[in-house]
Amino acid sequence: MPSAFETAYASVKELVADFRANEPFYQSASFSEAQTRKDFIDKFFAALGWDVNHDAQKNPYEQEVKVERNEAGSQRRADYAFFLTPNFRDVRFFVEAKKPYGDFGAIENYFQTIRYGWGNKTPLAVLTNFDEFHVLDCRYKPIIRDTLSRVVQRFSYGDYADSEKFAKIYWLFSREAVASGSLAKFADDLPRPRTTTFRRDLFKGGYQSIDESFLIELDDYRQTLAKAFKAKNAGLNSEQLTEVTQRTLDRLVFIRFLEDKWIEPQRLMERFGTNGTGAWEDFIASSLALDRTYNGVVFKRHDILDAPGFQVDEKPFRRICEELSDPTSPYNFDAIPIHILGSIYERFLGKISRITHD
Repeated sequence: MPSAFETAYASVKELVADFRANEPFYQSASFSEAQTRKDFIDKFFAALGWDVNHDAQKNPYEQEVKVERNEAGSQRRADYAFFLTPNFRDVRFFVEAKKPYGDFGAIENYFQTIRYGWGNKTPLAVLTNFDEFHVLDCRYKPIIRDTLSRVVQRFSYGDYADSEKFAKIYWLFSREAVASGSLAKFADDLPRPRTTTFRRDLFKGGYQSIDESFLIELDDYRQTLAKAFKAKNAGLNSEQLTEVTQRTLDRLVFIRFLEDKWIEPQRLMERFGTNGTGAWEDFIASSLALDRTYNGVVFKRHDILDAPGFQVDEKPFRRICEELSDPTSPYNFDAIPIHILGSIYERFLGKISRITHD
C-alpha cells in the first residue's frame, strides 16, 4: 500500500503533466486566477492532505482550510488560511494565489503575503501561481523595501515532479507535516534577516512580534499627540491631556479598523487635509459624521476635544494620519485577528493607566 507521500507525489505529478501539456494557454492572459486555483492550486493542497473542498469537513465553523474566492483585488484577506482541528482560531500558515500570467514577482505580492503571516504570528506563508511556489519568512515586521529578501525557498512547477524537491514541500506544508510541528521547526533554523533596513529598524520593532511593534508605535503616537495638543492648548492639565490624547488615538485606530474591514466604504484618513482644509478639521468633521452611525463612546462628542476653540499642532498630527493610512503600513486590521488586536490594546491601555497614576 503506497504511503501518504507516495500518493501525494503521484497526484502532483499528474498536475505537472496537465500544466506542461497546455503551458502556453495556462501562462496566457486568458487563464484567470479563479481557474488557476480550481484546476491546480486547490488540487495541489488537496494532494498534501488538506480538505480544501470541504468534502469531509461540512461544518463551516470547523473547517481546516478557509478559502477566499473574491478576485476583486482588495488585498483584504489571504486566499487560503490553514488551521488544525480543534484549534480554528490560530492560523498555521497562509497561501496567497496569483495567476501564472502577469507580474508574479511584483514586490507588492510578497509584501501582501508577508503582512498576512506577520499579523497572525505565523512564521511562514506561501505565494504561488502553481507555475512558481515561493516560501516566505513572516517572522519579522514587513518592510516593503526588503520583502524580496524574505523568500527562503523557491520552486518551479517542474520541481514538483522531482521526488526530492517535492519532498521538501510535502514535509513542510502537508497536513501530516504541519500536525507534527514542521513549520516551527523549519522557522527555528532560519537565520535572522541581514539587510541594512532590518538592522536599522531593530529598535523600531524590526525583530519584534506584531504585539510589541504596534505597542511601540501606539506609545510613540501617544507622546507625539500629547505634545501637539499641549503646544496649542497650554491650559490643559495632566488629566485632561491624557484624556484627549487617548480619545484621539482611539478614534484614529478605530477609523483605520473600519477602513480595513470595509465597514466604511471610503478611505477617510488618507484624505485628511487634502481638500484645502486642515487634517485636524477633517478629523473632527469625520468624527461627528461617524458618531451618527456608531453609537459608542469613541466618536461621542467630547467637551474639550470637539470644542470649536480646541487646536492641535497640525504637522505632527498629519504625520500620524499619513503613517496610519499608508498602504505600505505593516498593519492590516482586517487580517489581524480580533483577539490579537484586543490583547495589544488592552496592554496599551494598562500601560497608560500606570503612567497616569505614577
